[in-house]
Amino acid sequence: TALVAQTFTFAATSHGLSTCLMEGYDCRRVRDVLKIPDRYDIPLMCGVGYEYEEDEKVGKTPRLKMNEVFFSDTFGKPIDTDITVVVEDTGDSPK
Repeated sequence: TALVAQTFTFAATSHGLSTCLMEGYDCRRVRDVLKIPDRYDIPLMCGVGYEYEEDEKVGKTPRLKMNEVFFSDTFGKPIDTDITVVVEDTGDSPK
């Protein structure tokens, strides 16, 4: 699968296209939207398209606030932005 994806991305690039390999998507939803039969697996997806030209104006993309994306311990529990990292010495590391 990786060799086929790599060959595809090289071929697309040689034709002036940009690619983006993706994983971590919801296979069930992809299968439903694209009407892919159950007998086929979806190990990865590849987005393909043309890059923006340099002279095109691209506006600032909207961003979510940090407290809307990151949570502490459970979903919806606000994260403390004043995080202090504590490293415990287990005695195993050389001094």
